[in-house]
Amino acid sequence: MTLGRQLASAISAIFMIALIGVEAIHLRSAQSHLQRQLESLAQDAATSLGLSLGALLQGGDAALAETIIKPAFDRGHYERIDYISTTGERVVSKVLAPEEGKYPAWFVHLFPLESPTAESLVSAGWRQLGKVRVTVHPRYAYEQLWSTARDTVLYLLMIYLAALFALRLYLRSLLRPLAAVEAAAQAISSRNFVTLNLRPSTRELARVVEAMNSLSRKVNEAIEGESRRAEKLHAVAYGDPVTGLLNGRGFVARFESAYEGGEHEPFRGVLALVEIGDLGAINRALGPDRCDDLLRGVYQQMDEAAKFSGGFAGRWTGALTILAMPLLRSDTAKERLTALRASAILALKEFGVDRAERIYCAGVEAKRGAATLRVLARSAEETVLQAREAPDGVVVVDAPSAADAADADPFEVVRDALAARRVRLVGQRAYRMSDHRPLHTEILSRLQDAAGNEIAAAQFMPIIAAHGLGQQFDMSVVERVIEAMRGRDEPVSINLSMRSVERPEFVEWLGKLLERERAIARNLVFEVAEHGVVKNQDAAAALSRAVGRAGAGFAIDNFGVHRDSLVLVQRLRPVYIKLAAAHTPRMVTDAGTRFFAESLVRAARQLDIPAIAQNIEDDATFQSLGALGFAGYQGHLIGRPAPWPSERRGGGA
Repeated sequence: MTLGRQLASAISAIFMIALIGVEAIHLRSAQSHLQRQLESLAQDAATSLGLSLGALLQGGDAALAETIIKPAFDRGHYERIDYISTTGERVVSKVLAPEEGKYPAWFVHLFPLESPTAESLVSAGWRQLGKVRVTVHPRYAYEQLWSTARDTVLYLLMIYLAALFALRLYLRSLLRPLAAVEAAAQAISSRNFVTLNLRPSTRELARVVEAMNSLSRKVNEAIEGESRRAEKLHAVAYGDPVTGLLNGRGFVARFESAYEGGEHEPFRGVLALVEIGDLGAINRALGPDRCDDLLRGVYQQMDEAAKFSGGFAGRWTGALTILAMPLLRSDTAKERLTALRASAILALKEFGVDRAERIYCAGVEAKRGAATLRVLARSAEETVLQAREAPDGVVVVDAPSAADAADADPFEVVRDALAARRVRLVGQRAYRMSDHRPLHTEILSRLQDAAGNEIAAAQFMPIIAAHGLGQQFDMSVVERVIEAMRGRDEPVSINLSMRSVERPEFVEWLGKLLERERAIARNLVFEVAEHGVVKNQDAAAALSRAVGRAGAGFAIDNFGVHRDSLVLVQRLRPVYIKLAAAHTPRMVTDAGTRFFAESLVRAARQLDIPAIAQNIEDDATFQSLGALGFAGYQGHLIGRPAPWPSERRGGGA
């Protein structure tokens, strides 16, 4: 029960008791007053009849006596009137028949009134003729007392209801700040540190509001401080200080997070390198400051060209800039690189650079297969040599790819495997950093062809992405996991592609499925890669709400590559984050990456969101990361991915 209802109930109960007491006192007073009136009425009637009979009777004339008594008796106020002679004989006796008044029977028992009797002597001069005895009937007194009780109760009830209404309005106004405090407390418990813009008139509530605001401000300041520190470290570790682009290490981390790994769609498109010839000579001719201004303008054009294609750019080496332009064909990429070269040459000429045309653009198109960044970059570097000899300075070639191992159409093989639900599940556990206890099992999925041979993710993921089969694949995996979870109590995580998450019908289907399987849903967490979440935060938030309503969780995988990483955490509130595997080896060898990861982990911990390190392959790496504050780890240190579900059942810690 809320505080307002408790106060209203207590005050109304006290007020009700007070009204009942007032009513009881008032009715008891009226009862006493009416009892005295009845006694007075009996005495007055007896005296009046005694005088009248004494003046008119000269003897024991019964007829005359009845004539005198009858008008008084017929008024109905008297229960009995007797005229008794001196010998004790009843000359006249009038008795009223029993008659119910306009009042309930229980009221008579609750407030009893006695029927008073009074006597008066009848005398003619000095001669005594007899006496008159009058007993009053209490019917009219009861009717008057009942009318008083009824009217008083109605009046007091109206006062009571009006007082309750006024009390409700007063408490609502008084406790409105308390409702805001309660909402703020719930928000803080959900790691949303809000502040209250109100000043309650009640001193105690004002102090509570001030204390909560102070707490929220301090926690927010700590989180913002860690976020700024992480952003600075991110810029130092993964950014180029001159141009503001990604440096080589940052480009590798972004590329691997977006396109490499078994659960990611491989890169398809053009990877380009842009070389500015004689950069050292340009720097000497213009001076460091003017050269930096020139490079910032030229590299900004390159970054815009990459973003226009849905990709990103970075400074690869001193004279080389690398651009990832996904889903571009070689002919389109050559046109854009030619336009980029022309604008860069124009910028160099504006700065007075001689031989400004010595800018070369080389690209390689990845069409099929899982070409890694290393392979593509090496091929692009070789193509730069061709671009130097080309008349227009631009060359785009096809990337080397592995030949198909079978004559069967790969698309038909993958589509047939999905239709037949030949999905093989593999699990890899994440463990608690402190005591190596299991946290959850991450489910990895594989397809099998008609012969039962496993299709590598590097082979089927590009086909699934190219033909829009991602939703069908994710639905098959989720259904298989839920089927396998029946009768098991084991926390598991499932990776979802952002293309599926961006489809409202998929999110609706998943939400309804989890609603039906609530007992299983409470053990499920759905992971989405940070790269996809950054592209569509609204879709990720919709997924988080949909699975959260059924008791499942939402987590971010490959975390810490983008600059807005901590903004995602504050908005989406995942149940945990998994730091990108590309960071792990660098955290061991590079102090800047180590400090950056430590800041991310500390900021997430301020929000009560655990961070899990990935790609822990050996004990030396585990020991190096043990002091950074990670809640858990995942990798080959304790176990490699194995078929799931295993025979041994159990839950995580």
